[in-house]
Amino acid sequence: MKKSHAMTAPLKYNLQPIRVPSGWTITINNLFEVELTAETTEWFSSSVLLGGVRRSTGHCFDSRVEPEGDPEGEFVVDFLTIEHDKHGKPVKNSEAFLGEFRTRHKARFIEKIESFMLET
Repeated sequence: MKKSHAMTAPLKYNLQPIRVPSGWTITINNLFEVELTAETTEWFSSSVLLGGVRRSTGHCFDSRVEPEGDPEGEFVVDFLTIEHDKHGKPVKNSEAFLGEFRTRHKARFIEKIESFMLET
């Protein structure tokens, strides 16, 4: 079977380095090591850039750019808790919103996520 070019072509940017403490799982990672500009908006057009969960406590976060892919947009992180059943699956409608963080600065966005994971 012939491999497609998309499967073999190296990515233009690497994944964004992020410090992840023990107990946390990064569930979605579409965050690349590039700044949000008019030329790079396609790298920020995912509905979730970075998401993580700590099943032992139920803490989790999801992040995005609003408006999606807008070079003038903000990085947004939602912080929540979610209950899990005895099999580790999320319990429907158990989400509790803890807060939101917004910034135009990617470095502050990453710092906030890292500090949330370290503090919970």
